[in-house]
Amino acid sequence: LVQTDSEGSPSVVGSRPEGLDGRIVECPSWEATECDLPPERGLGEALALLFGLDMRPLEARIVVIDSWTDLMEALPGQRRTTMQRALLAAARREKKHLVLVAERSREEAFYRQLEYSADTIVVLQKCRTDNRTYRQLVIEKLRAYQLPQDTFLFTLHGGRFTYIPWYVHRYPPITVEREPIQDPSGHTISTGNESLDGLTNGGFPRGRLSLIEVDSLSAPYLETIYIPFLSNQLQLGRPAIIVLPEGWSPERFTEGLSHFVDRDTVHKQVVFFGRYGGPGESNVRNIDDDPWKTLNEIRYESGQLERMFGQEVTELFALDTLENRYNAPVVRGMMAEVIASLPKTHRAAVAILSRQQGVQSGTVAAALHLRVCELNGVLSVYGVIPRTNFLAVRPNLASGFLDYELLPIV
Repeated sequence: LVQTDSEGSPSVVGSRPEGLDGRIVECPSWEATECDLPPERGLGEALALLFGLDMRPLEARIVVIDSWTDLMEALPGQRRTTMQRALLAAARREKKHLVLVAERSREEAFYRQLEYSADTIVVLQKCRTDNRTYRQLVIEKLRAYQLPQDTFLFTLHGGRFTYIPWYVHRYPPITVEREPIQDPSGHTISTGNESLDGLTNGGFPRGRLSLIEVDSLSAPYLETIYIPFLSNQLQLGRPAIIVLPEGWSPERFTEGLSHFVDRDTVHKQVVFFGRYGGPGESNVRNIDDDPWKTLNEIRYESGQLERMFGQEVTELFALDTLENRYNAPVVRGMMAEVIASLPKTHRAAVAILSRQQGVQSGTVAAALHLRVCELNGVLSVYGVIPRTNFLAVRPNLASGFLDYELLPIV
């Protein structure tokens, strides 16, 4: 049991050995409730009765009781209800802040009474993702205050828990273009993002396959990779072959790119392959029933584009479309054929793989392997090859171009 003086300095009145993890319920003010004890009994007297202590009147404004769950479970059922109501009523009369630290109980009916009376309910949770542990604070109930968010993520940094202030990845308005990023070296092409170039030791390797593994094929995951990457390639005058993700039309894929390069450029420099090609779209090809015929058509279109523009083509494969058209073993065979033929070229190929697919990342021999995932609400990137820590994706419009900073989550 901890009380604080008028200056906020805590002093321990009594203590229990349990820790703080669990549910925090703060009740700064209560409306009238019935109490089985005499109404004139103060909070100090109620606590003395509860703990069996001879306590002087409480002058503290804030009272914190740790391990409330263990304390109350030691009392008979009716006694628990009586003591809890007595404390709440006394705190209401004396206008004190009462903070009860409790774990989720097996007897939900008893604690539901406390939840109804509380002005604030805060839940502290441990979250484990990929063998890493994070702390998450969720505000379930808060009276009279407006908050911009209700979930806060913490991570251990330098021996202390550090708050990560952005918990949902949002795309800010796109404004003006920037100058394209040149290739970091003759052996790599830029990802279109300087932070990502640094993470990958120079970008996507030429003559090799790079694998981007995502939690899902929804827009935030894909656009984080393809908007900076492909818009940068097109601005450099390079052509591209794109096997569209399942459910994505050429128009939808072009929409994000059109903020940085005009639609005519996309139409001239990009050939799309999809399961359903639209009528009259000269740069869209259907995926054939024969996987090897499809692969040969991709090679043919790549050669045509390279001769037309005098630059190596960039290839982007969405493996979910190929898997849905064929099956996982066939797609693995197709990727093996692509990987075997790439060293004879100077092209960079990127495969996008959803973690829900039958094709597993371990069966694709990629020279570079990145994962884009949601880490307790924060969109993050980390490297499998080369191995890196989690890096949170943070939008950055300092240059007027949709870009991303990768900040380490230690």
